[in-house]
Amino acid sequence: MSLLQKIHTSFTTRLSLWVAGFVTVILGVVFLLLASFSQETIAEETIDTTLQALENTALRIDNLLSQRDMTAQLEHKRVTVNQPLIERLIRENRYLDVLDQSLPHAHFYVTDSIFPGEKGYCLVKEKGQERYLFYEPIYNCRYSIVVTCLAKDVYSQFAEVQWLLVVTGVIGVLILLVILHVVISHHLRPLRVLADSAQRIADGHLNETIAKSRQFDEIGQLQNSLAKMQCSLSAYMEDMRQKQATLNNQHEALQAAYAEVQEYDQLKAKFLHDMTDQMVVSADTVSRATDIICRDYQQLSMVEMVKLQTEIQISSEAIVQLLDHVIKTPISRNSQSAVL
Repeated sequence: MSLLQKIHTSFTTRLSLWVAGFVTVILGVVFLLLASFSQETIAEETIDTTLQALENTALRIDNLLSQRDMTAQLEHKRVTVNQPLIERLIRENRYLDVLDQSLPHAHFYVTDSIFPGEKGYCLVKEKGQERYLFYEPIYNCRYSIVVTCLAKDVYSQFAEVQWLLVVTGVIGVLILLVILHVVISHHLRPLRVLADSAQRIADGHLNETIAKSRQFDEIGQLQNSLAKMQCSLSAYMEDMRQKQATLNNQHEALQAAYAEVQEYDQLKAKFLHDMTDQMVVSADTVSRATDIICRDYQQLSMVEMVKLQTEIQISSEAIVQLLDHVIKTPISRNSQSAVL
């Protein structure tokens, strides 16, 4: 049996797949929303970290430059502050090294022409690539520290989180599928037992015992109803077997009675045939004597007339006796012998 046939014939497997599919879709939507939220969260966290690093760097550079100005004033010297000086101070003090973890390909520069006195970030497109520009004012807003990086660096950490979400989602779906199959199989086991019992009853095993269920759900109600139906069916079939036995006995009795009726008809026919033969002899005697009297009565003597009259009387009495015997005598196996 192929896998598709097993799935088609197993309600448990199909229900597990349907539930697992539905849950998978829900989990997919949740993971997509979580991934989108994670992407935005990581981007915002990276941006906040970069802006905070720039702000800290600007504060430190302002402190250093203020100290240099105060020292120069006390010594009556003149200090020149320019872009290379600020960039050198940042590199020497490694103020922006904290960005190497979040933005490994970022670089910075100091400018006095872009975003003067402003702080924040923007997304620009250079040579077909999207870049983030982070800027922070410094030295009384005369200059700005600018950090530039590729946009993909901002979302680089999301790739790791994305793979983690995918692996976690796949493993979670597989575990969920196994759990659903086990749980559904456990809850549908009584239904499968009922299906097997119903099939055995359908195959003719009417004495199949179905135990009553203690559950009050739909499966328990179905099991109890099937148990009642099986009891009713068993009682009905037992009643039908008794009626069948009674009908068989009645059929045998009718067969015997029918055989006796046929035998009775044969005996009756033979009895009547025998009686008729005996009557024919007496009737022939009466007919012969009557013909002689009618034809030759002038030539007959008194003795011959008396003789013929006696034969007619005896034959008539014999016929009457035979008829009376036919009417009054019941026909049985011994009837013919009794008559004879």
